[in-house]
Amino acid sequence: MYPAVELGMLMLPSFRAQDCAIAIAAADLNPAMINPDILRYSGVIPSDWEIAQKPVYTPQVVQITFKNGINLIAEGKQIALAAALDLDEDTLSKTSSIAQQYVRAFPNLKYQGVTFNIRGYLPTDYPPGRYICDTWLASGPWQDDCARAALNFIYKSERAPLQLAVTEAMMKTKEEKMISIVLFNGRYGYAAKGKTTTEKCQHLSSQFLHLQNDVEHYINIVNQKFVKPAVTAQAAITPQPVLSAVS
Repeated sequence: MYPAVELGMLMLPSFRAQDCAIAIAAADLNPAMINPDILRYSGVIPSDWEIAQKPVYTPQVVQITFKNGINLIAEGKQIALAAALDLDEDTLSKTSSIAQQYVRAFPNLKYQGVTFNIRGYLPTDYPPGRYICDTWLASGPWQDDCARAALNFIYKSERAPLQLAVTEAMMKTKEEKMISIVLFNGRYGYAAKGKTTTEKCQHLSSQFLHLQNDVEHYINIVNQKFVKPAVTAQAAITPQPVLSAVS
């Protein structure tokens, strides 16, 4: 069952961090040059990492999925390392470590920067398209005939601002049940700074060390500014049951 928060007799599903991806951009990246053997021989991934399924190779996209849950996707001028989050520090550490190894193994690429993309969701039992309007927006004619709402925010942080997109969606559970959710897509962006290739690689590598801090900042923003106020507001209106769907 979804984890829940309790407020008196009220039980509501809580926010869940879903996944995190480190996306590295380089002007001369060639996805066709990426495969499991090259990654092992160059020291980017440990030699004992096993492939979960046959890699996908097309002229535009390469996707490699490992049994430990980390996915590598190269598309266009960007390579991304994505992992599901139980908000496990070990998973984040492995992902950032592989990103560091990639930059060290290929120091001559024309790196442009890196983004941390974090995604999470809040299950709701509201009708599709109503949660944002009913919870965070004041009543008014702008709500008439609104099929779905979305909000965009920018929050300050010590190193880079958090760009947060809040949207409504539907999700299928393992029980094949469709439920309404609110998605929280967070993004932190860092440019590769330095005059030389070496300086840019060093600066880029140092950014990966802060992934855990950025994830924690994102979770705190969502919980403190969206989830807790929403729970308090709903508690004053009517009790709502815990969703029985399996995540």
